[in-house]
Amino acid sequence: MGPVLVDHRERGSGIPEALMAAGLDVRLTDLPVGDYVLGPGLAIERKGPGDLGASIRDGRIFDQAVRLQSAFPQAVLLIEGEPRWIAEDAWRGAVCRLVEDGFTVLHSLDAEDSAAWLLRLAKRARRAAPTNRGDGPRRVPRHPSAQAEVMLAVVPGISPTMARSLLAAYGSVAAVAEAAPEGLRHHPGIGRVRAARLAEALRGGYVAPVDRDPEPERPARGTRPARRWILAGPDRSVEPQSFDRRAIALRALRSAGEGTQLIDGLTGEVLEAGSHPGAGAD
Repeated sequence: MGPVLVDHRERGSGIPEALMAAGLDVRLTDLPVGDYVLGPGLAIERKGPGDLGASIRDGRIFDQAVRLQSAFPQAVLLIEGEPRWIAEDAWRGAVCRLVEDGFTVLHSLDAEDSAAWLLRLAKRARRAAPTNRGDGPRRVPRHPSAQAEVMLAVVPGISPTMARSLLAAYGSVAAVAEAAPEGLRHHPGIGRVRAARLAEALRGGYVAPVDRDPEPERPARGTRPARRWILAGPDRSVEPQSFDRRAIALRALRSAGEGTQLIDGLTGEVLEAGSHPGAGAD
């Protein structure tokens, strides 16, 4: 049924090798959206422990979700491990928002478990794939109501489920456009941002392709600044110490004076504080 397409940024994760060892035809490529395309209409975005928090903080994950849902009928977010460098309430709230928008979310323990999920999904995608191969664009549905659902679902933040909900409540695309933006604010799941996007898409003036702003490029992975661990004491006249390994910084903290703090240089979060001179020293 064709190869499994894997974004080249996943090369170092070990997952492509695991999929090949399981007998799948894996092709590394530069995917415009998603990390894995497992079959006709099924794509996966994988977020590791650090990447999830970073993409939530800068809002990138929601843009990725919209682009993935626009390009594939089935889009899955695979969260690997325990998210780091972000509050639990923040990442759980973001995931709940994605689920409300119709995004499927899976959780894996580690890279090996992620490979097991991807292998199972790839096998099921091939078993459920249509007999006739379709390399071209997806066929437009024949029923007018299904066409209306597609029209709304291409708006960023509007999932197919939300599109059906809006059409059931308002009766037609024209009625949804007439209600946007303020009238839609009362609809469950439609906030200020989604209402504004619907109004812009359905009622905004047409802009020719040559006059449109360019689409944002997908941020490259691996560009996060080097992490440093800062040991700062209460005396601001003393130069803070900087370490490239947390374990070494923690050992230095144990012998530091009272009021000394261990700070994550990347996020600014205070991780530890010394209680008294020599606390916890070996």
